[in-house]
Amino acid sequence: MDYTKLPNYEAAVGKYTDAVANGADEKEQQKLFAQTMEVMGTEIVEKLADQTNEKINSLMSSRSSEVMSAEETKFFNEITSGVGNVEKTLPLEIINQVFDELTYAHPLLDIINFQDMGLRTKAITSDGIYNGGTAVWGTFAGDIQGKLNQNFGEHDFSQNKLTAFTVIPKDALDYSYDWLKTFIILQLSESIAVALEAALVNGDGNNKPVGLIKDATVVNGTTTYGDKTVSADLSPLAALENSQDVSRQAAKILAPIMKKMSVSEKGVPLNIAGQAKILVNPQDYYNFTAMFLYLNANGVWVDILPFNIAVVQSMAVPVGKGIVFVANRYNAYRGKMTMQEFDQTLALEDLQLYTTKSFYWGKPKDNNASALVTIAAVPKG
Repeated sequence: MDYTKLPNYEAAVGKYTDAVANGADEKEQQKLFAQTMEVMGTEIVEKLADQTNEKINSLMSSRSSEVMSAEETKFFNEITSGVGNVEKTLPLEIINQVFDELTYAHPLLDIINFQDMGLRTKAITSDGIYNGGTAVWGTFAGDIQGKLNQNFGEHDFSQNKLTAFTVIPKDALDYSYDWLKTFIILQLSESIAVALEAALVNGDGNNKPVGLIKDATVVNGTTTYGDKTVSADLSPLAALENSQDVSRQAAKILAPIMKKMSVSEKGVPLNIAGQAKILVNPQDYYNFTAMFLYLNANGVWVDILPFNIAVVQSMAVPVGKGIVFVANRYNAYRGKMTMQEFDQTLALEDLQLYTTKSFYWGKPKDNNASALVTIAAVPKG
């Protein structure tokens, strides 16, 4: 069973990501996210009900992890005991496996490298050693003349709380811990991935990460950020019939963007080779990539998208738009993750419901890390 391809769940995810991308009211976003998690839980249970115990165990064992640690065993003893609803911190092994799993269907989360802060919810960032300082040559007995003006920043993300729902059929509590662990990881990873990817693309910085589509310029202590202006329009490429003509024209259009991303806002040259990506909505992916394909004499399809830019799909990107960005120029941190028994039913029956809380902070290193482009004309109405 591919949990990311459940039909009702896919539709619910689409509604939620559209709401985030269109700047819907925060309460509306929360409502749609809760509905998305409820739909996923309902469909999972319906699918499991159609399978025998043998098939269920086979499904889970195929993705089982190594032998559980003592900390993990203790954790599962506590959540299956049915005693109290004390908040429990998930073992680091489970958190790491959640992140390994969520990158499977959400490639952006594999590209953005989150640093683990453990129990801390404060991130320390620096602007690099090149902020006006340099090493200086001199005589052996001479004065030390070089000075590295490296600026550090501290970012408290204790308010950047992401709450997700983990839905466990009560019957599942009778299965082995390996089974239960895999079930929790699969569902938890997907619920986090949906909200986190939306924030990495469209987050406005208000108790959430600052997205790649946002203008990251700080003005008078700004904490909420608006969208970038469009830097280039690639939609006219669709009118060209020859893929090599498309590639040449695209190179001319994208060259100024690549040049800007190759220099930090403080004027420091950067090597971005192999790091350039373009995020596009799945609805645009095939039409966009098809423009840069041609069949060579050996019968092999060749991709001639200029500057070795890799195309990445994300439902969080608005249809008709693309986000060109440098993968290693986004600061991302994750803090602790906790789980607590949830005392409401969300209209689901015979389920044990839990809430999980996790903390994240992220922001482009500067405003040169990404650029917004138009890749297709969007029909009106």
